[in-house]
Amino acid sequence: MKNTDKLKLILIILICVLVILFGFIGAYKKQGNLYKNILKDYKFASDIKGSTVMEFEVDDSVNTKYYDADGNEVEADSIEEGQEENYTTTEIPVNQEEELTVENYEKTVKIMKKRLSFLKADQYKIDLDKNTGKIVLTIDDDYIEDIENLLPLEGKLQLIDSKTEDVILDYTDFDSAEASYVSLDDGYNTYITLKLNKSGLEKIKNIDKYKVVETQNTENTEESEKTSTDTTDTTPKFKLMFDSDEICEMEYDKNLLLSGKVLRITTKSEISSSSTLNSQLNINTVVSKLATYGKLPIIYTLSAEEFVKADILNYNNYIIISVIVICALLVIYLIFKYKLNGIIASLGFITSIAIAIMLIKMIGIAISLNVIAAIAAIIILNTVLLTNLLKELSNKEKDFKENVKDAYLKVVDLCVIITIILIVFAFANMTVISSVGLVIFWGYVSTLVGNLIFTVPMLYIINN
Repeated sequence: MKNTDKLKLILIILICVLVILFGFIGAYKKQGNLYKNILKDYKFASDIKGSTVMEFEVDDSVNTKYYDADGNEVEADSIEEGQEENYTTTEIPVNQEEELTVENYEKTVKIMKKRLSFLKADQYKIDLDKNTGKIVLTIDDDYIEDIENLLPLEGKLQLIDSKTEDVILDYTDFDSAEASYVSLDDGYNTYITLKLNKSGLEKIKNIDKYKVVETQNTENTEESEKTSTDTTDTTPKFKLMFDSDEICEMEYDKNLLLSGKVLRITTKSEISSSSTLNSQLNINTVVSKLATYGKLPIIYTLSAEEFVKADILNYNNYIIISVIVICALLVIYLIFKYKLNGIIASLGFITSIAIAIMLIKMIGIAISLNVIAAIAAIIILNTVLLTNLLKELSNKEKDFKENVKDAYLKVVDLCVIITIILIVFAFANMTVISSVGLVIFWGYVSTLVGNLIFTVPMLYIINN
């Protein structure tokens, strides 16, 4: 073997080792005081990772209103303890009986699905009991707290007169809401923009009556000929309310801008900190999205929550050990039967598997039982390809290129058969086929191309 061939072989082997280390172990970069793997972690589906089950039930609580002797409503917080009996009370259910219909239950589920999509929850199952309205959500997600907090919110966005508490605009008066910001000389301003519908435009057309009004009272006194002028600012203010939370309070002239069918509301102005800007933008985005998806017709409460472990977790170690043993046996078989060629083929085999693992992590494919089956199929394909390749190389009647070509052609039928089997398997188990399809596609690519780039050149150098 020439020295140049030896150098080429050593270089390819080193590259293979680096790929294997990067695929199976990763590459770590220092961030602050910690070292973080620059390669993504595995994502696991619920049939391996487990799932969280949440139960939402119709809120059956009541709100108690208090009235004094004159029939005026009194805030419950202002009543002294033990004096409640001096007031007339009325109990109002949170959900009216006539609202508890199958149509409203189904509408609630539809809105919840939109909210889950906004929260980027793509692996879940949602069940509705049409008799009681109970909703059971089974979800595989890493940010359960966000789902707990946002999913049962009523989602009612209103513009209210701060003084009279009159509702200027209701959640039915706009078709959509959007969050935005603008950079100014003195900082940033954040906005929520409402696209008004016909009823909203009708209600807001007299918005000019809320402009600033100043009154001047001039009076002359006997003691002095000087004129005293008192200026009273009667500026009306608005509150933007989301359910029971106040998003902001504003003045019409400064913070509201009506342009055609669009009403822009300033939620915060002159922001100088980027962290404050991001925080306010996050709030505006959540409020805008939930308001656009619509108000829940029925109020729900989270009644129960439980994490359910997948049965597969009990056998996790056995699965890992089994995979390692099977791969080790395949490598031993190749080395024992084909000697030096088997060693080179084993190195190429592990390298192509490492490439497949890197691709699975980079694409973010969730590892499920079906995906594991797809990975097993890729390992089988890899083994068959290498076995065919080593067998063909023993045929001295054909040159190296023809042997490689014949070896690759022999696995075409196997690729088609495995693909059909896995597709049927995926549909039979009611799983998302896209993940299995991606694993099969990129696994086949990494197997066929990886061996062509690494294994074939090494075998060519050794056999020539």
